[in-house]
Amino acid sequence: MLNFKIEKNKKYLFIAGAFILLLGGAYRVWPYLEEIWWTDQEIVLKERRLEKYRQIVHEGDGLEARLVSLKKDLKQRESRLLTGKTPSLAAADIQQILHRMAKESKVEIKTVRILQPEKVDQDEYLSIPVQLNITCDIRHLKEFLYKIKTSPKYLAVKKAGIRVFIRQRSRELHYTITTDITILGFLKR
Repeated sequence: MLNFKIEKNKKYLFIAGAFILLLGGAYRVWPYLEEIWWTDQEIVLKERRLEKYRQIVHEGDGLEARLVSLKKDLKQRESRLLTGKTPSLAAADIQQILHRMAKESKVEIKTVRILQPEKVDQDEYLSIPVQLNITCDIRHLKEFLYKIKTSPKYLAVKKAGIRVFIRQRSRELHYTITTDITILGFLKR
């Protein structure tokens, strides 16, 4: 048959040339192969995305109803906020509410101090703190705190400091509680 004798140096050169030619061909054909392979995956991804968009469109009607429901709920909850147009009017409203509650609970208010309003929830609402110093017994304090909790307006106890004084009258011990309590009312700006 054919007997080719190639020198060793030329043999290595021929192998290197064939390898470079093979790499060049792969470099030229690779983008087409990649495009065919990635197209299948891309179609699958686009189909999934399209299905997700269809679900969002179907949920759109439910979202409208939910938005209406949330707005109604927000309006109902905001009706429990203080009605004053300024923080000072709202503070006066809180004072009036607290004096009425104190009278009903038989709690004696010694001092009332209105503190600086604080921003709540990204400046949309203000909390109006009112600090009270009250004197009563434990049962009346419990009633007063319960009335604050169940008030038709949103009121919250921010902090309370309680001191108990014990007096002995004849054979009975008489407890008097002095409380420094900070109560928050809320106002929409």
